[in-house]
Amino acid sequence: MKVIEHTIFNEEYPENYTWGRIDKISYSNLANTISNHINHELRNRLPEDRILVPGLRKALLLIAERADI
Repeated sequence: MKVIEHTIFNEEYPENYTWGRIDKISYSNLANTISNHINHELRNRLPEDRILVPGLRKALLLIAERADI
């Protein structure tokens, strides 16, 4: 099953997914690093400021489309 098909994966908030579930360690490590960057950038910002990191969120969606759990 792909990550994007997993019931707890939310495409609106991909940075909140538990990326350690991925079978391939390189995808898992990359996704965790991207998630950490997103969370760091948005730490003291309002929820609507998520538009400031669209590329990082898109990268997580691309990983979710390709990575198996």
